[in-house]
Amino acid sequence: MKSVPPKMKKPNDSNEENKENINIASAFRAVNNANQTVLENTFVKVNYQLKQFDLANEYNPLTSVFRPKNNGVYLISATISFIPNNNNVNYRTRIEIRVNGRPAIAIDNDFFGPINFGNAVNVSTIQKLNALDKVEVFAQSSIAGVIGANVDGEVSTHFEAARFPSPS
Repeated sequence: MKSVPPKMKKPNDSNEENKENINIASAFRAVNNANQTVLENTFVKVNYQLKQFDLANEYNPLTSVFRPKNNGVYLISATISFIPNNNNVNYRTRIEIRVNGRPAIAIDNDFFGPINFGNAVNVSTIQKLNALDKVEVFAQSSIAGVIGANVDGEVSTHFEAARFPSPS
């Protein structure tokens, strides 16, 4: 006799064993729609004032804060385009994602002059967040400059997050 392997369960099977509340309707994307000044060696909170979409109304464009409504695992990404005031000087630009005021992840890039264009710096992470955690983006540079306003296909300054299917 042939042995038949057990049937694999699908995430949407409605049996008692698989009754977790799977919620995936959490995602947003926002962009910066105005240049933002960055002083030398000073952290600034990055503004992402233009909300492109927000599936669960969790992102506030006035404060540039993401507050998830549900516990879960989230992919969070932020990018800035930094344009230095002096293109002939070597410099470092840093971007970090903060959760409840504490750095969750940071990345910095070193740039060596002369450079006649702006530079994009990106940070991304997968984080387990609790409902109403406060997620923000901060940036710093070793020289003064501006974070460029987002221009699709040219200047990349955006902030986004999406929840993985996970129990709430």
